[in-house]
Amino acid sequence: FAFRCSPQWEVTCPSSPTSPLPLLVFLTGSDRIPIYGMSSLRIIIQSTTSGEQYLPVAHTCYNLLDLPKYSSKEILSARLVQAIDHYEGFSLA
Repeated sequence: FAFRCSPQWEVTCPSSPTSPLPLLVFLTGSDRIPIYGMSSLRIIIQSTTSGEQYLPVAHTCYNLLDLPKYSSKEILSARLVQAIDHYEGFSLA
């Protein structure tokens, strides 16, 4: 799964057999593709003033991603993967 966060940067997120769309789950809180397909999904990415040491934050109710201004694609990718790996979701168990 890849997304473009600026004209110069495209970030590809890893997937696994148990969670093929980890970025989708992180951003929306759901592992289901919308009924009208991925093209109907509107994700808002907004820049934050927090530093590079901070992770991206997803607001799942609004499909909103708060993304700090990272100085490189590699830092962006590493922080995004770290945030996705530590995402716990809405587990009710």
